[in-house]
Amino acid sequence: MNDRVEVVKGLYAAFADGNGERLSQLLSDTHWVEAAGMPYGGVYRGFGEVAENVFGPIGRDVSGFTAIPEEIMPAGEDRVLSVGTYRGTGSAGPLEAPFAHLWTVRDGRITHFVQFADTHLFRQAVGA
Repeated sequence: MNDRVEVVKGLYAAFADGNGERLSQLLSDTHWVEAAGMPYGGVYRGFGEVAENVFGPIGRDVSGFTAIPEEIMPAGEDRVLSVGTYRGTGSAGPLEAPFAHLWTVRDGRITHFVQFADTHLFRQAVGA
């Protein structure tokens, strides 16, 4: 199996387990691009900014939030593409929205992330 794919799988597992220490290691120097239409849209640098501006607000806004990839595949020399579905319950109703994540992995860490998502469905669920 591709090492880059394993790193990304490990990131999803750390997120699902709430393993902040592992997330911090993997995302310490990341350049994170959250889709502009998301309630948390923007560009963030490093784990601290991602946790404060994305992970924390999602945890408050969506009960039982999951980001489960259905497929994770190599996408070029240092990139990985994952596609899946966000699920949970927002303040305005259930969340089920497709996503694609493009990851850049170097030296066992995530250096870049770009989110593609159905922002309309996400915003509907959280009442944004």
